[in-house]
Amino acid sequence: MNEIYSQGRCRESGNDAWFFSEKPADLAAAQSVCGECGVRVRCLEYALENAIEWGVWGGVIFWDGQAFYRKRGRGRPRHSEANVPLEASVEELQELVRSA
Repeated sequence: MNEIYSQGRCRESGNDAWFFSEKPADLAAAQSVCGECGVRVRCLEYALENAIEWGVWGGVIFWDGQAFYRKRGRGRPRHSEANVPLEASVEELQELVRSA
């Protein structure tokens, strides 16, 4: 993991707390950092292989061992987010890693 982290954009972000926050806005900020990272797929692969339970890894939010594309705040979702999936299938993520 140290090799992946040393090459990742997360270490340059200046705010490691985003990657392990409970706030949807922080998690979204962490995901935006991952979106431009060259080791994103390797990071996601590491998280899947090691059953990571918490944090943003490869642009995917892991929360209590479940993978999410996004985490929404309390209350009703916005109309623009009504059809956007929340949960990510681990099998789908593994296929993404294999195809990369």
